[in-house]
Amino acid sequence: MIRPSAASAALSALLLASAAYAQTVGPAPVPGQGPTTAGKDAIDQRVDQLLGGSQDAMVAVDAGDDALLYGSYRHPDTGKYSLVLILPAAGVDRNGNEAGKDAKPDTYKQLAQALMLKGIASVRIDKRGIGGSAKAIDKEDDLRFETYVDDAVTWIKFVQALPHVGCVAVLGHSESALVAALAAKKVKVCAIIEMSGSSRPAAALLADQLKTASDAGRLDKDTYGQATKILNELAAGKTVPDPPSKLSAMFRSSVQPYLISWLALNPVDALNTSTPVLILQGSGDRSLAPDEARKLAAGAKAERVVMIVGADHDLKLAAAPTGKSGFVAEPQVSPQVATAIADFLDRVK
Repeated sequence: MIRPSAASAALSALLLASAAYAQTVGPAPVPGQGPTTAGKDAIDQRVDQLLGGSQDAMVAVDAGDDALLYGSYRHPDTGKYSLVLILPAAGVDRNGNEAGKDAKPDTYKQLAQALMLKGIASVRIDKRGIGGSAKAIDKEDDLRFETYVDDAVTWIKFVQALPHVGCVAVLGHSESALVAALAAKKVKVCAIIEMSGSSRPAAALLADQLKTASDAGRLDKDTYGQATKILNELAAGKTVPDPPSKLSAMFRSSVQPYLISWLALNPVDALNTSTPVLILQGSGDRSLAPDEARKLAAGAKAERVVMIVGADHDLKLAAAPTGKSGFVAEPQVSPQVATAIADFLDRVK
């Protein structure tokens, strides 16, 4: 199985060298829809029994073509609550971890717990080709950026139909910030939350990364020239047959349709919406310029920008050494993130 995020994962590699199973209840889900009206009371009762709140419950949606996409649902024990749908960055699962790596950052798992303590539910998902959703794609050349957007729409409709859920916000991290914005153009949500999102099209970002790699000597002059030429062709919507073998990991033929569908999309234009927008960025994010959040907010009519002081691209804060041993704990998602989201949702719901 080829991961759909292989394009960005390959580029990064080159450039930067107790879940309870939620049993099926009621009618089978219809692709792009939540539970049907018939039997909804019985479904609500069964969901309440299965989804206990303080622990994760596994949920799934039918995305069509016999494809199931999986996620984890966590919510407060009682009452009506807002819900945040968490769309992960490229190459990581619903918890924020990368397959095959010993390190487990658990970025989204930490965020889900922090949100629940604020009285906010969440569903964090595995994107196609990742984690529990690994079997949801057979051929890499069938994938388009719009596939992720359509999947997000399916998830939004699913969570909007869950019992006790009121306001639904869609949160996208890094590359998925653009997915969140585009999904919100297809289905109404109460808020869009962009976490460490770029204001520039992917083509411009990749061009800068290639230049940085060349300047640092990680790409020789000829390879840099070839890569730049191929990138320009793809950004113009043209495929490039038989890319050089040394660039095949990044520009192989099977990934080019996906790249073409993604490179020209403009994140600022995607936020040209009346839907309230919250933009979160860390001041210590080395992959985004300090004014990136302000530029991204330019397209939104109702936005709030929150800069998390000292936080990195995952909006985590590094822990200080403790004790005589100098032990340093794993970085944790800044508590300001859940607070900012809770305050924002209180204003817009």
